Amino acid sequence: MPAPAARYWRAMTSIDPFTESHAILSIAVNGLLLKAPDVPGSLLRFVRPLAFYNEGHSNELSFSGTSLRVRVRGRNLLLSSRHQLTNAGRRPEDIVIVLDVEDSRRVAVNPNEVSQAVLDAASDPGHSDLADMLLAEYAPRSTGRDLRPHFLDLDLLSIPDLRQTPAASLDVIFTLGFPTSDTDYDTSFDDDYNVTGIDIVSRWWKLYFRQDQPTEWDKPGLVPLEPARSEDQIPDDPDGMSGAPVFFISGMKQREPKLGFGGIILRANKLGRANMLEAEVIRRAIRMHLGD
Repeated sequence: MPAPAARYWRAMTSIDPFTESHAILSIAVNGLLLKAPDVPGSLLRFVRPLAFYNEGHSNELSFSGTSLRVRVRGRNLLLSSRHQLTNAGRRPEDIVIVLDVEDSRRVAVNPNEVSQAVLDAASDPGHSDLADMLLAEYAPRSTGRDLRPHFLDLDLLSIPDLRQTPAASLDVIFTLGFPTSDTDYDTSFDDDYNVTGIDIVSRWWKLYFRQDQPTEWDKPGLVPLEPARSEDQIPDDPDGMSGAPVFFISGMKQREPKLGFGGIILRANKLGRANMLEAEVIRRAIRMHLGD
């Protein structure tokens, strides 16, 4: 039986055997078939800094960590950790997503609803980090704009996770995030030193991981991750990696590659070690939010 990617190609069009052989090793992402090295770059469109609107300030935007925009069961959700909100001293209604519109302009859109999920599993004080997540929902059309293209079409309720995936079939685990130290604010002034504009440049990192056994540093209930290779470059300061989604690719050896979702980063250290809130906990929170 051909791999899922090959079946997808057949459903779309009639293709020659050479093209089909390449489709077998392609991964479906947001309606596109991509080679494995191209997957992170495609996902990056939906992984952005968690942004807040600063009403009445010359610096209209500020960032706190990373977030994922994902479309689940027809609902537009922004996923991050709750401590990104509380540590910045912000309110849920301050959260925005920034959209590029016509004439090189940008607009900031607020969510319609925010859930700060508190799960039963977090009732144990030793596992309080299991409640450290935040879901913000955006209406399909907000301020007259179709928001669907700005959210990754990925059903987190059904996509494979690391629990379900045999270690032998794992090919790569990776995250995309925006460390605070790599965010620059370039302020423009007029002749009287009044602020005329601020450009924000936030540089992203792609980090590769492997699963590891817990140590004294790791928090109970979270999944410990180590850098996949000791020679891989890591940020000097991991602040800002909170909320970064963890994806993985599996099945390349079996010629049936799949994209999976591992969870989100909640904490990390300067050695590159990270703790992840796993997908199963996130799925429970999403079901609560959706009323399933």
